Amino acid sequence: MNLLAAVDLYLGAKRSLGAVFSAEQRILRSFMRAVGDIPLAAITVEMCSSFCMAGAAPTQFSVRKHYALHAFFRYLRGRGEIAIIPLPTAGPRVTFTFEPYIYSLDELRRLLDATEILATSRVPLPPQTVRMLLLVLYAAGLRAGEGLRLERSDVDLAQRTLVIRNTKFFKSRVVPIGSSLTETLHAYCARQPEQAHNGSAAARFFTTTAGKTISLAQLENAFVRVRRHAGIQRPSTDRWQPRLHDMRHSFAVHRLLSWYRAGIDVQAHLPLLATYLGHVNLSGTQKYLTLTPQLLAEAAHRFERYAEGNPEVRHD
Repeated sequence: MNLLAAVDLYLGAKRSLGAVFSAEQRILRSFMRAVGDIPLAAITVEMCSSFCMAGAAPTQFSVRKHYALHAFFRYLRGRGEIAIIPLPTAGPRVTFTFEPYIYSLDELRRLLDATEILATSRVPLPPQTVRMLLLVLYAAGLRAGEGLRLERSDVDLAQRTLVIRNTKFFKSRVVPIGSSLTETLHAYCARQPEQAHNGSAAARFFTTTAGKTISLAQLENAFVRVRRHAGIQRPSTDRWQPRLHDMRHSFAVHRLLSWYRAGIDVQAHLPLLATYLGHVNLSGTQKYLTLTPQLLAEAAHRFERYAEGNPEVRHD
């Protein structure tokens, strides 16, 4: 079997199980372009190492490429297409220093207020739409793509729920929302003029000024402008600035913090948070629970109460 047929076979098998696999597809297609459509038996460890490293120091992308190739070759070995996995025993190692940015409540308010600058810009996104989107992403803990894909029928204000369809691995979930967000969404809907919709954008809950689908790039570009105007940034020497996706991290950390302060059994409630965020297991949720100074302080306070024989833990 040649590499092209093997890649198509592998991607088809993964998608049949519900995996989107877009990043892995790009990596495998790139690998095929690098080495050619050669027989699987002709693939060497040197080819794979050269592709993963690209002649430079290890990066997170090097690790991602090694992981994608390893999963691909492991699948082929399981089918008997290859005898050994042509990869180095140890993959590239890098020190991962990235930390998500946790917005404070004051910073969130500043972000929402700063959306007003979009009214005088050439960005085709109404400021009230960007403001409402940011509110929904934070208050419901959604991924940006999930918020953008919301359709009108997915927003049930009477039942106070959002239906999130076909996310990772084609999972769907129903997300309950609070009364404050529901009232804000009611007010937003009442202010929206009827737009002439065409094609797939017809059912979108959030649209551009012209009633078109909002792309992720459009939203992220608008968010960067809003964030800068709000004066929210890391030191210029830092590699990463606060991101749109950090709204979701902030939701998770703030929820955990509120549980600590209320004396609720956090460990017992973590599976609920994982379900709300749409994770299959707790490991997917753990990366969102960044230890902020406030969170550390609350955890220390909880331990002090426990040590004094007064845990005050609630299970509701």
